Amino acid sequence: MKDLHTCLNAMTVDVEDFFHVSAFDKIITPADWDSYKPRVDANTRRLLDVFAQHGVKSTFFILGWVAERYPELIKDIHAQGHEIASHGYSHRRAYEQTPEEFKADVLRSRDHLQDLLGESIAGYRAPSFSIGYSNEWAFE
Repeated sequence: MKDLHTCLNAMTVDVEDFFHVSAFDKIITPADWDSYKPRVDANTRRLLDVFAQHGVKSTFFILGWVAERYPELIKDIHAQGHEIASHGYSHRRAYEQTPEEFKADVLRSRDHLQDLLGESIAGYRAPSFSIGYSNEWAFE
């Protein structure tokens, strides 16, 4: 029987604030985001402390909007040995964008993260799991 302490588990974190969540997009627009008090920095740092206490490493899917406002947070996540990946820039669902808009959103986030960390960013997670059969073009 395999020892439970040697099991490999996967852990991922979406680094976004409460007002970015797609469920609120009918009442909170991106133009409103700067008017809300962000919680993402403090809450992510609490999570980093818990992960450090338990030796957990994760992939952090970073929203570009957050990375632009909290570069030190992103650098700290990376410095603690976690993988950094993109969650797009503006948390718009992929199927609500044209292929050109989607590409621009992904590249804006990826390029900012790469410039910030000085290394290639390979991972991406679409907001609200918004890539499916109707927009397979997004895989390109």
